[in-house]
Amino acid sequence: MIKNILFDFGRTLVEHPEDGAGRRIIEESGIKNEQDIIRVQKIIFNVEKYLNRLDENSLEREEYKKLLKFELEERFHQAIPLIADYNINKLPLLKDTLYMLKKLKQDGYRLFITSNLDLLHASQMENHEIAKYFDGMVFSSQIGVRKPFREFFETALEKFGVNAEECIFIDDLKENVDGGERCGIKGFVFNDNAQEAIDFIYGTKG
Repeated sequence: MIKNILFDFGRTLVEHPEDGAGRRIIEESGIKNEQDIIRVQKIIFNVEKYLNRLDENSLEREEYKKLLKFELEERFHQAIPLIADYNINKLPLLKDTLYMLKKLKQDGYRLFITSNLDLLHASQMENHEIAKYFDGMVFSSQIGVRKPFREFFETALEKFGVNAEECIFIDDLKENVDGGERCGIKGFVFNDNAQEAIDFIYGTKG
């Protein structure tokens, strides 16, 4: 019987900084030129080069900002910390996120966040507007391993005190869902449609 729903965070519950949210963060820093916005967003929020390393805590945040200064011209340097150290609440909720969380909680499911997220932003999650809906959270930077690796899911299950066969894991990346399924967790690839996720959860037996 499914009792627990494990959620990714970016592009599952909130916008990702590679998307519109990041663009708005850059504009708020004072950068207005369209080509500058595109370039700065591509560099600062580069997943493969920087964000994955931050998420697994193999890159220190201050070193990350130093590296950004090597890549970006001096005219951008004042904006780098404003952009790189944005508050997690700057990432807007996706459509129907609150509806989905409220419904699942009201119907007795236990909800958890299982996300690749750096230490700074993980530390801000307890004050996030949706934190009250969750029974626990595990972030990659706090345990030193990212999804989709087995150790991530095994650690999350142990910390939450739940059994894999009683969980559904929802993530926008198939490789992460596959990683969870290799640990016995039923998975659903999120495609920006909360109702589809709800239908999957309520349609799943066992």
